[in-house]
Amino acid sequence: MQFAYYLRAGKTYPKMIELARLAENLGYYGCFLNDHVMGLGADPAEEYLEAWTAMTGIGMQTTKLRVGQIVLFNSLRNPAFLAKSISTLDNMTNGRYELMIGAGWNEPEYSGYDLIEGGRGMPSAKERVDRFEESLKILRAMLDNEITNFKGKFWNLKNAVNSPQPLQKDMKIHVGCKGPRMMSVTADLANGINLTARTVPDILGLIERFRSIVENKGKHLGSYEISGFGGVYIGKDEASAKNLAKTRASQQKISPKEVLRDQLVGTAEQVTMKLEKLKSNGMQKMIVWIGLDDSMTDHPLEYFKDNCISSLV
Repeated sequence: MQFAYYLRAGKTYPKMIELARLAENLGYYGCFLNDHVMGLGADPAEEYLEAWTAMTGIGMQTTKLRVGQIVLFNSLRNPAFLAKSISTLDNMTNGRYELMIGAGWNEPEYSGYDLIEGGRGMPSAKERVDRFEESLKILRAMLDNEITNFKGKFWNLKNAVNSPQPLQKDMKIHVGCKGPRMMSVTADLANGINLTARTVPDILGLIERFRSIVENKGKHLGSYEISGFGGVYIGKDEASAKNLAKTRASQQKISPKEVLRDQLVGTAEQVTMKLEKLKSNGMQKMIVWIGLDDSMTDHPLEYFKDNCISSLV
């Protein structure tokens, strides 16, 4: 099981570069940034670097890390232009770009930035998935061909040029999703799925949902790369882990016992056991942010590598 680091905690570009270089030196496989243009927390006006530009910079400041967005927000960009951008960045990073994309869900960005134009706001879930499916077809065509013609409901391409092609031949497309229809589109048009949920049982449930959809199409789960995205919270001992669980339980309005049982929260040994369960059920990669209890002075990236990653069978 491989691990990558989620860079948003760095906040500023210099700090993100520092974290990315450390992750690279420690052997993490990649670094990623969520593709949003405004804060998602209590203060939407917080400083929030745009992900495509920031990850281009990170790619230029590293040599081995895979770089990308977790996940690309489909409605932010014309899919043909996105294919050109992907190919360019893959050439600039010597084949290190990781393509992960989702349909989009954050209404304030749709309305605030008028992404669909004409003051429409956020389209229905059906339309967003319709647009997403068409985008995947365009991406696949343009990443595999220098010239693309395409006629669809939302986009019509006439001799759209994508040269140079990406350095990665047959570039893999990974989709961030949970719902049955998005999973069906993923099974038909993509190479991998990225799953996120608060609890380990919920993630396992999503893997099984995708397995069922894939098998109903006559395909095999092993043909797809399964990755995850989420936070891990580690205490130096059981008492510290319980304190972390109490804090998260208070935020979520559940019991600390439920947090310790079901979430990636606990001592390093407890967290590792839960990661092992995900691995044994098909998860191959995970993009993480890491929280340590306040009494610990270790760097999160170093502590997680030395006490969790190194212990995975």
